[in-house]
Amino acid sequence: MIASVPALAIFLYSSYVNILIYNWKDIRNPEAGGAEVIASQFARRLARDGHEVTLFARAFRGCKGEERVDGLRVLRRGNALSVYLHAFLHYSRLPQKPDLVLDMVNTICWQTPWYVPAENRVAYVNQLAREVCFFQLPWPLSLLAYAAERLEYIPYRRTRFLCYSLSTRDDLVRIGIPKALIRVFPLGLDHDTYRLGTTKSATPLFVFVARLVNMKRADLCVRALRLVVERFPASRLVLIGGGPEERSLERLIKVLHLETHVEFLHRTANFLTDRSQQEQKVACMQDAWALLLPSVKEGWGMVVTEAAACGTPSIVTDVSGLRDSVRDDETGILVSATPSPDELAEAMCRIIADQDLRERLSANAHTWSATFDWETSYRRFREALQLDASRRETKLAPARTFADISPTADQAERNGRS
Repeated sequence: MIASVPALAIFLYSSYVNILIYNWKDIRNPEAGGAEVIASQFARRLARDGHEVTLFARAFRGCKGEERVDGLRVLRRGNALSVYLHAFLHYSRLPQKPDLVLDMVNTICWQTPWYVPAENRVAYVNQLAREVCFFQLPWPLSLLAYAAERLEYIPYRRTRFLCYSLSTRDDLVRIGIPKALIRVFPLGLDHDTYRLGTTKSATPLFVFVARLVNMKRADLCVRALRLVVERFPASRLVLIGGGPEERSLERLIKVLHLETHVEFLHRTANFLTDRSQQEQKVACMQDAWALLLPSVKEGWGMVVTEAAACGTPSIVTDVSGLRDSVRDDETGILVSATPSPDELAEAMCRIIADQDLRERLSANAHTWSATFDWETSYRRFREALQLDASRRETKLAPARTFADISPTADQAERNGRS
């Protein structure tokens, strides 16, 4: 197949498309998270539909350099940094170039505009790093990284983009990507896995589900719980996940005398590949009165929608991504972008003290979660790819908005601005 054939013609008139996906990690990486879930969901559906799909990702300890997973070819090369050079070398050595390269950005761009023709590439962004740099990196490296992020997107200013939140779209516009080049599609949800439980915990139970890194601010949840326990002594918190902040959290819990109130669950788990551990995570979500996620930034916060499907509302920060996935005072509670332990604790106490509020948020969260499913998400994803291609054929003529192709887009816009 000729590489320069527009992707729209490929998708509409051919049953075979050669697709190369660049993603920082694959679904079997022990550090895989929401970004890898999304990449896997779309990649395996593309393979299911008869396309030849290769997922290129970084290697990890004990991995195979190449294997087939869910019908697609997975290649693993390099480490967290060298994988980008390996990606370029892999592409340059291919005797026949892929019809479509999906450049899935995770903090560091793959820089495909330097070596993949515009008509054969689409960039996909979960979230920009932005303020996360100041939580994850030491000064002055954090400032340099913050400034460099804008620079690394300069070559992409004539590249088509896909993303799944209005917050990410707005971030892309702020760093110079034309809004007309960006398509937004809805995320999906596995309703067979995430579902209502039979009962809630008899005593106040909060759950935090994320990697234990600075930008997720698990320590804030622990500090807030100390204040909550003073008013509601039976309150508990379960921290699900592991990461570099685990030791400091253990020390903090001990200092605050919360050993009987805070529990770690599956510190080294990979919920994406271990079904039994995933079921325990779901059971905890079902039992919880609310999920806590006071992150600095998210692309969306998939655990929020997962918890909602379990009938559990979320208390989150009013930041990029989370303001899309939670409707304030309808499916959860938004606190400020940089909340104090007192502010977060106050929101937790509202959930505990007001049964009507708790039940209303729970019911609304579950109802809203029903609007998300992976087949619909995949269909919108494909439509967005085809729209990009049609605009290539018309030399960047004004494009339709996502509302023109998605009946849920108006709802998504309201969700992002509520």
